[in-house]
Amino acid sequence: MVLETLLGRGLQQEPTDSAEIARFLGKIDAKLADCLSSSISLDTRFDVAYEALLQCGLAALRAHGLRPDSKGGHHVMALQTLPTTIGFPKEHIRTLDEFRKQRAAGLYDGSFNPSEAELRALVDTAVGLRQTLFTWLKENKPHLLPEQ
Repeated sequence: MVLETLLGRGLQQEPTDSAEIARFLGKIDAKLADCLSSSISLDTRFDVAYEALLQCGLAALRAHGLRPDSKGGHHVMALQTLPTTIGFPKEHIRTLDEFRKQRAAGLYDGSFNPSEAELRALVDTAVGLRQTLFTWLKENKPHLLPEQ
């Protein structure tokens, strides 16, 4: 997939900077910490872990100077472009899409109630994706990383 082919078809160009990427990384880290809190319901923890996953995808797009447009479908766009944006393994995209569908089922019709195992699978995936994002930024766009 060439990201430029998606311009005007779900993506638009918009420059980014290290402050924006730092905000994304901070939110991702906060959400990952929150979803581990046993004082919060499994349902809410699943939603928060999914948001961390989504924000990794959005941050990856932003690192390329791209942003999903307002026409909808930004969850799918942010997740399905991960192999192109940061080299996330293509074989894991189905798993990400399954998490998206589960979250939507819980949110829109209440038909999904996550188990501890399902939450753990999502958290593990989100943590791995966050690491892949950080490593990619460090190797390819170090100027976008916040100063340590």
